[in-house]
Amino acid sequence: MAEALSDLGASLGFSALALEVARTGEAFWVGFFAALGYLTLGPLLFLSPWVERQGLARALLKLRLARGLLFLPLLFLPREAALLVLYSYPLMVLTDLAIVAWEGLLVRRDRGRLAERSGKLYAAWEVGDLVGMALGPILFVLHPALPYLLSTGILLLAWTLLRPALLGEEERKEGEAKLEGLGRALRRLLANTPLRPYLLISLFFTLAHALTTALLGLLVLRAGTPEAFFGLVLALKSLGYALGSYFAGRVPLALAFRLGPLGAALGGMGFLLPFPLLLAAPPLLGLAVALLGTHLRAVRGWLLPGVGLAPSLAAIRALLYGAGALGGLGAGVLGQGDPSLPLLLGASGFLALLPFTLGPLHPKRLEALRQRAEQGP
Repeated sequence: MAEALSDLGASLGFSALALEVARTGEAFWVGFFAALGYLTLGPLLFLSPWVERQGLARALLKLRLARGLLFLPLLFLPREAALLVLYSYPLMVLTDLAIVAWEGLLVRRDRGRLAERSGKLYAAWEVGDLVGMALGPILFVLHPALPYLLSTGILLLAWTLLRPALLGEEERKEGEAKLEGLGRALRRLLANTPLRPYLLISLFFTLAHALTTALLGLLVLRAGTPEAFFGLVLALKSLGYALGSYFAGRVPLALAFRLGPLGAALGGMGFLLPFPLLLAAPPLLGLAVALLGTHLRAVRGWLLPGVGLAPSLAAIRALLYGAGALGGLGAGVLGQGDPSLPLLLGASGFLALLPFTLGPLHPKRLEALRQRAEQGP
C-alpha cells in the first residue's frame, strides 16, 4: 500500500513536469527530459556504497523522504524548460537509488520467494504509476500547483506508512551484513561465474524489449488508432505489466520461460494489426514482459553474494539501462525507413530466448538454484 502510494505521488509530479516541459515547445529539452533517466547511471554506481553503509532500510527511508520534500520547490521555480528538466535529475537519482535499496532488502529477506515478493512490489509501482500518469496532467490543467502539492503530500504519507515497517526487522538483519565498496563489489559481480549467463540473458531480454517498444507510439497511430484512444493503449500495456508482475510468483518457472517469450513476441507483433484489433496486443506484451522480467530478476537475486548487495544491484541496473538505451537508439536509427523493423527485430529477440530453456533456463537447473538460494547465500 505504501509503495503504491509512493509511486502514485511521484507519477503525479513527474507527469505534470513532463507536460510543463512539453508545453514550452523546446524540442531539445523535451528529448533531454525523456533520456534523462538513463543518465542516472553515474550517481547510481557511486552512491550505492552509501546505501550499503547506511543500511538498506534506513537508506530507503532517507531517499523516500528526500524525494517527497524535493517535489515541493517545483511550485516556486521559474517555468523555464532547462531549469525544470535539470531540477528533475536529482528526483530521478533518488528514485533509482531507492529501487536498488528495495531490491537489496528483498534479496536479503527471502531469496527463495523473490519472484513473488518483487513481483508484488513492481505491481504496486505499476498501479501507482498508471493512476498518477493519468491524473497528473488533469490536475495541472485545473491548477498548476495541484499535482506538486498532492505529490508532496502523498509521498510524505507513504513515507509515514513505510517507516514503522522498515525500522524493525530489516535493520537487525542489516547489522549482520558486511559492508563492501563499489570497486570490490563490481569485481565480485564480474567474477561470479554462475551469474554470468543469466546476466547476459537479462541484457539480451532488455535489448529486445527496448527494440520492441521504442516506436510503439508511431505504430499505434499508423494503425489508425484515434488519438483519443492513444492513452488507452498505454494504459492497457501498464495493466499487463502490473498483472504479470503480481502473478509471476504463482507461475512455474518452466511455464514462465517457455510461454513468456512466445507471449512477448506475439504481443509485440500485435501492434502491427489495425485498430481496434491492436488493443489485444498491449496487455499481452505487458503481461509476458513482466512475467519474464520478474523471474529473471529473481534468478539474478538467487546468485548475488551476501555482501555488497547495493553496489552489485546498482551495477546490474546500470548494465540493463545501457542495454535499454542501446535498444532505444537503435530503434530510432533502424525505424527511420520502416518503424516496424525494430519491433520485428525485438520480437525475434524474445523468441531467441527459447533455446536457453535447454541450458541455463532449464527448469531443473533453475529449481536447483532456487533451493540453494533458500539454504543461504
